[in-house]
Amino acid sequence: MKTPLTTALLLCALTLPSVADEALKPHELRKLAPGRYSVSVMGLVNMTVSLRPNGVITGVTSKGKRDTGYWLVKGNSFCVSWNRWLGGKRRCANLSGGNGTYSGGGLWLQRI
Repeated sequence: MKTPLTTALLLCALTLPSVADEALKPHELRKLAPGRYSVSVMGLVNMTVSLRPNGVITGVTSKGKRDTGYWLVKGNSFCVSWNRWLGGKRRCANLSGGNGTYSGGGLWLQRI
């Protein structure tokens, strides 16, 4: 069962613009998969996320909550559609960074 706080944080994180560096280009975003990442959502929710090249995403929070869904690249944005989290709605964020560390829209990702 999702908590209102987790849902709100994930919703905010994927709708805030990235202001730090230049956003990754579509071909750079696609190179994130396959990959497994430690993800922090606004520093409040921590989770492990796995991206598959076929667009499938799986996530497990530090409290053991699990969900699956789909990821895709739309323009210069990385988009996620979880099955349960975020009410199943697609949320997108511009990511910047490199060398296994990426951030944007309240998200911080570290390849593990």
